[in-house]
Amino acid sequence: MNTTVHHTPEVEETIYRLDGPLRWALGEVQGLLRTAQAAPGQRVLDVGAGTGYATIPAARAVGPDGSVHGVDGSAPLLKVLERRAAKEGLTARVTTQVGALAPLDVPTSSVDLVLCTYVLHELAEDAALAVAEMHRVLKPGGRVAIADYRKTPDTARNREIESWYARQPDGAGPDERHLRFSLEELEQMLRGAGFQQIELRTWHDFHTHAIAAR
Repeated sequence: MNTTVHHTPEVEETIYRLDGPLRWALGEVQGLLRTAQAAPGQRVLDVGAGTGYATIPAARAVGPDGSVHGVDGSAPLLKVLERRAAKEGLTARVTTQVGALAPLDVPTSSVDLVLCTYVLHELAEDAALAVAEMHRVLKPGGRVAIADYRKTPDTARNREIESWYARQPDGAGPDERHLRFSLEELEQMLRGAGFQQIELRTWHDFHTHAIAAR
């Protein structure tokens, strides 16, 4: 039986960008999970799960007694995630949901760890609401781990980076902004949502990692 799945060129490019070999070779998400203390038996929520960049490593980290629920607005990307989970024997611990990220259709105080990788900049004005929703769904003492692009003080460098992204063939176009939030603005969002023990780190020049506790 032919199981080949065909996507539009824009979706194919997005899948490559989200799940390409270079991104995995950097080991970013594995380090993020270690810092966030992902552990066996945890219930994890991946906000903006996409093709499973964070979902699949998290499913390995939580083991057979844990679970990872991935929410995303794109059904085609979640289908890629589901196929990857099946290929790696992780179907029993991975669930997906097509839905909004702000607000989230997830029960209050129901998860131990929230992941959100390279999604906040896409949410733009809804980013603060999304962060507040991440706080809401966490159990007391739970953690959030966020990776995103970082707006730097160097405006010329910011323009250079944005111009590069605008030229990519994934359908994003020149109006999409990647370097939307500075470290200070991200910290303000986290504090405003009620997070504590906030740790912010710059990663590879114009990226940032944030870990915080509910």
